[in-house]
Amino acid sequence: MAKNKYTAAAIAVALAIAGCSRNGGANNDKKSVCVSIEPQRWVAEQIAADRVEVTSLMSGDANPENFDPPLSALRNASQADVYMQMGHLPWEQSLIEKLKQSNPGMKVVDTSNGIALITGTHSHDGHSHEADPHTWSSVRNARLIAANMLDALKDIDPGNADFFTQNYNRLTTRLDSLDNAITVALDSCSEKAFMVWHPSLSYFARDYGLTQIAVGAENKESTVRSMKEQIDKAVGNNVKVFFIQPAMDGGKSDEIVSLTGAEKVIIHPMAYDWWGEMKCVSDALTKQ
Repeated sequence: MAKNKYTAAAIAVALAIAGCSRNGGANNDKKSVCVSIEPQRWVAEQIAADRVEVTSLMSGDANPENFDPPLSALRNASQADVYMQMGHLPWEQSLIEKLKQSNPGMKVVDTSNGIALITGTHSHDGHSHEADPHTWSSVRNARLIAANMLDALKDIDPGNADFFTQNYNRLTTRLDSLDNAITVALDSCSEKAFMVWHPSLSYFARDYGLTQIAVGAENKESTVRSMKEQIDKAVGNNVKVFFIQPAMDGGKSDEIVSLTGAEKVIIHPMAYDWWGEMKCVSDALTKQ
């Protein structure tokens, strides 16, 4: 995993540049929120709507394992009233420490607070994270993420607290409905396992008693032995669905499909349309 190349000095320069225009523009009365990734931005905007300006540090097509934010994104983060970290992404903590050196008054909120973390899913070929970072890939986790965001939004903009709360309540009603629909649909499915290239659906699998079988290594070539073991496991579990991300299959997805008979389904876990992605995953699993 590449180390973030930006120093506190570079971020300080970005902050100084941002300060030249911070008092200008039509939206200078709005509070500003910066989040780490696009799915977070979707959740935040369901609550804040147009009352708060929400930006994300990482675009949906970036790779979270070796991410280096562009200076434009750093400027947004540096001048935010609150930074809402996803929590447990490899690059977040060191970047936040540098941002706070440049902007000591910036509030930082970990939107994964309260989520029961999963460990061990990213241990491939000696590479391991302390916790599975994909906490957002769960409808139930999204409810906790939204609650953390609501508290932070009310803190920085108490004048809109009632507005935020109303939107939060509408969002949680939708989340509960989606969770119930997925639960009912998956309860009627006989197959309880699926394959995925990158282990990005661990929390989704836990929610619904599913088995996630990750056949790829994290940004590396899997060993022949480890891949064979996972493919054998998939065949033994009669897996029907194989989720991949567009840039992560290493050209081996078609071979895996031919060996397992599973249907390949492309997902975009880092996309802004969090709701659509959750529907994509659940629809693929329940149509079998």
